[in-house]
Amino acid sequence: MSINRAVVALGAVAVVGVATLGFSIPFAVHQGKPVPNIAVTVGPTWTQIAPADKSCYNGGKALTTAQKTACSAAVQKLLSGGKLRTVTIPSSNSTFSINVDQIVADKGWYAGGENGSLVAPTKNAYAGNLQATSILQSTSQTTGGTTLNSTGPVLVLMGDGTSNTSPVYGEWLFQLKVKGS
Repeated sequence: MSINRAVVALGAVAVVGVATLGFSIPFAVHQGKPVPNIAVTVGPTWTQIAPADKSCYNGGKALTTAQKTACSAAVQKLLSGGKLRTVTIPSSNSTFSINVDQIVADKGWYAGGENGSLVAPTKNAYAGNLQATSILQSTSQTTGGTTLNSTGPVLVLMGDGTSNTSPVYGEWLFQLKVKGS
């Protein structure tokens, strides 16, 4: 290859690189900040979960009252419509783990089910060996006895959780389901 061809080829690569960069930066800025997800791991498989609704994450800022109301309505719709993202576990006595993106861990997060706390407020990105029975177990209001359900919702909240009035920055919801049920 002659020197002229090498210079032309190098110039073409530089032009393509500059053009790509010139397009990519405005495109990336237009797309906004990425929305953090959580991952739920059962054995060797994991499921990535996005916020329950677009109103359930506000770009890292605390959810407003209007957003909380819209998010709650979306969550109720998902619950009643059976359209929750489902994570299947082998049996009711299985364990699972929750991993959160670093932006969630930095603000703090906690998780729970209908029976209360599953993960106490933490700034760790990982919480593991969580017992599925803590989500699937329910107590009868009339008899006081406990039963084991085949499904149960899990809510993950981004925030420090120090009080009921602490700001919430995001909400993720998924359904835990026993295989074959």
